[in-house]
This record gives sequence, C-alpha cells and structure tokens, in this order.
Amino acid sequence: MSFLNKMLKQKMKDDQNFTNEQFAEYHNLKLKSIESVLGISAETVGHSIIPFGTIADMTVGAVDMYYFPNHISGTGFTTMQLINPDGNGPKNKKGTYELIAFTKQTYNNPEQEPPTEFNQIERRICDTFTQITGVASKKEFNPLEICQLKDNDGKNKYIIFDLYKEFKIGKQKHHLLLCIEIFEEELATVEMFGHKGFVNMLKMINIYPYS
Repeated sequence: MSFLNKMLKQKMKDDQNFTNEQFAEYHNLKLKSIESVLGISAETVGHSIIPFGTIADMTVGAVDMYYFPNHISGTGFTTMQLINPDGNGPKNKKGTYELIAFTKQTYNNPEQEPPTEFNQIERRICDTFTQITGVASKKEFNPLEICQLKDNDGKNKYIIFDLYKEFKIGKQKHHLLLCIEIFEEELATVEMFGHKGFVNMLKMINIYPYS
C-alpha cells in the first residue's frame, strides 16, 4: 500500500503540476462555497486508505467522502476531488461539477462498528462516486440522464442525474451533480414518463433527492 500510495501521489503531481499549497487553498475555497449552499459539513472526512487515481486506465483507491448533515433531513455526501485549482474538471452541458447524493439516514461516524445502515449506504455511495469519477474525464454525465454501474456483487445499479445546486469559487460557476440510485424495475416507469417526468414524480412523492 505504501508503494502504491507513493506511485499515485507522484502520478497526480506529474499530471496536474499543482503544489500542495495550491490544492489546500483551493480545497478550502471550494469547501466554504459548498457549505454556503449545504450548511456546515461534518468534522470527519472519509479519507480513502488508498488515494483515488487512475493508472493505465485502471481505477485505484476510492474518492474521499464529505458529509453534510445540516442541509436537509438525513445526510448529504459530496466529492471534493473533481475540480482542480485551475477551475477545470469533468464537464457536462451545464459546466464543471462535483458529485452529490443523499440518504435519509442520520449521520454517524463512518467508521462505527458494527456498521449501521448509514455506514452501509455511505460505502455504496462512495463506490458510486468512485466509478463515476473514474470515467468522468472521458464520458459526459448530464442531468436527467441514466448510467448503469456495477455493485460489489456484480449486479447492475442505475443512477439518474440531476442538477442540484450551483456554487461559485471566485468568479467561476460550478454545480453539484445529483446522483440518485433507482431500482431496475423503475426503468419501465422512466420510459413511460420520460426522464424529466420521472424526476418530477420523485419530487411529488417526496423521495427526491434521496437514493
């Protein structure tokens, strides 16, 4: 793990040419801006043991998880690693983004033993974020589109996206791209009502923005 961590950190440094100070300064600005939208984040950050990265088109490690228990009932999760200090990052039709998802479960320490239902869905959402982040630089993920991923058991899981909130860092606008996991049997409903109609229906029955 130590060797892999060093290799990933060196690759990130070679690829992006930003100093640790630039990353730290931009991270603080980004967090402050997102907190202005979602409320104060939890003190704990879900740092991955192996930092997220891609080597030879293979995803290694997992994204870090940031928790927001002060926005709506339950807990919000975001990434903080997609937009770089130069303001660039994965783009869709609405611009650059970080990912966001929600659970109705109340926040508790992600490392709690034995795991609670919150801990289990936190790991599932982390896996979703990591899979999307791994290909986001090559594939466009737009609001109201659906993507198919694999869970840890090799089964399909489906994510429908939506533009949740915009935020600014300096003068540059970005947004939080909402990831809502839906059941396979709901795909027929999506086909019947259309993607926008399905999302509106989730809002009407008070499921939105939760997975």
